[in-house]
Amino acid sequence: MSAINMAGRRAYRRARPHGESPESRKKSNRKSPLTSYGLTQDDFNLLLKIQGNACGMCRGLFSEGQLIHVDHDHGCCRGKNRSCGKCVRGLLCHACNIALGHIEHRYAMARTYLDGPPPWATLRNERSLAVTVE
Repeated sequence: MSAINMAGRRAYRRARPHGESPESRKKSNRKSPLTSYGLTQDDFNLLLKIQGNACGMCRGLFSEGQLIHVDHDHGCCRGKNRSCGKCVRGLLCHACNIALGHIEHRYAMARTYLDGPPPWATLRNERSLAVTVE
């Protein structure tokens, strides 16, 4: 989708606001994504309560109307466009959801880097060996 198309769609939506009440719209916005994770509204509310109405990762409290992401294991339900519901890990704020996505894809590389010797220490060791050999 081009930027021009996206701008046109935004303008169209602004000119034609949702015809239902704000409460009804909020419920319908939340209901659709929940079903794709195998969750009911009651399941979602229970997760929210268990987590103390806070992000499962940073523990920051969710504010009214804040976007809440359902975190799930992407490796569990490959080949489907939906989640089985058993692989749901918790609820995250937007920033933590984005960060976790990056971490998951690069975890092995980051772990190797963090567990290995720092390059500067290796360089210092090579320099000190060169001085003692001479």
